[in-house]
Amino acid sequence: MKKIILLLFIFAFVMFGSCNKKEEASNDVVKVAVITSMSGSSTRMAEIYDISVKAAMRAIEADKTLNHYTLDFQWVDDKGTVDGAPPAANLALDQIRCHVAIGHFLTIQCLASGPFFEERKVPLLGIVSGPAAVSQGFEYFCMETATDLFQADTLLEYLVEERGFQRFGLIHINTEGGMSAADRVEETLQKKYNLKVVTRDAMTNDDNDFTAQVLKMRAGNAQAVIFWGMDVAVGAVLHRQIEQMWGRIPEDILFTGGTNLAQVQVTQAFSEEDIAGIVFPSAFIPSNEPHVVRFMKDVKELDPLHMDAGDVGARVYDSVYHIVHALNSLGPYNTNAPDFPDKLNTALRKAKFTGVQGQFDFGAWDNGIGLSKTNVGIWHSNYTQEKIYSGK
Repeated sequence: MKKIILLLFIFAFVMFGSCNKKEEASNDVVKVAVITSMSGSSTRMAEIYDISVKAAMRAIEADKTLNHYTLDFQWVDDKGTVDGAPPAANLALDQIRCHVAIGHFLTIQCLASGPFFEERKVPLLGIVSGPAAVSQGFEYFCMETATDLFQADTLLEYLVEERGFQRFGLIHINTEGGMSAADRVEETLQKKYNLKVVTRDAMTNDDNDFTAQVLKMRAGNAQAVIFWGMDVAVGAVLHRQIEQMWGRIPEDILFTGGTNLAQVQVTQAFSEEDIAGIVFPSAFIPSNEPHVVRFMKDVKELDPLHMDAGDVGARVYDSVYHIVHALNSLGPYNTNAPDFPDKLNTALRKAKFTGVQGQFDFGAWDNGIGLSKTNVGIWHSNYTQEKIYSGK
């Protein structure tokens, strides 16, 4: 019996040692930690991440786009909370020993985990749009979409310059991202157009009665309501109460807001009748461009629910391409070298490529922003989106 135990121990030791040698010899494997919510009520988000990564790799492998390297995606649960972000960062950095990470979904999570990546000099690609993520001066952070500030500017270009609106009711979530976007709306209206919002109110994700806010906007003769929230179900409540107490949307009042109104979750919160005419800014809006058509097709095929691709999936998809373009720019390099993540970060911060969201040029900025142009879209009653404006 002792001999059997000893033999098993030796076998395990040899296998462990051979695995280590194999890992050490694999100097072309790039470990990518994908950090998202994999538990609780946000598991669908992890599924969207997974589908988008698989769709990107399907296209990359079919086109033989990636040279010299192999990508190894490993998943980390941040529980969709701020408290879950630092442990997720530590797991990705200490146990997985990732070379680069994709995630999180909330700006405040990136702020919580960002210092860990900065300390270890490992790049983090945030699937976020909150401007605070780049205003911290992180040197190992890139944003995989346009900031809320660019989205607000583009939306106002359309509303004021294209549609001629001058009176706006503004309601926003009381988070850093929501307040920053609302501040930008007021600032742009004042400085660029010499206009002011007629009302501004903060809200939470738990609010379900907007009677006071709606009556204030109605009294101010607002022509459009700008809803900058997080939970689209809350937006649906506001939309319904506007029609009950004020007028028809979009015939009498235009209902618009942040890029959250572009996400496919909107189709679950709004009826076909109510969704028609809702306007939103978004870097990603479906088009007939071949690479966008392929993205849409692959995502729908890979999704167990067979839903259309949306804004979040586009960000994840482009982040994979971001890594690929950076690696191709870097060229062959030993991934086991201590400075490999730093070299990769430099290439990421200079990457220039065409994504499904638009033309990325991280070298044009020195703060991790690569996409400065966004679009404005509109929902139709059959749950389809159409681009109606492209930012200047």
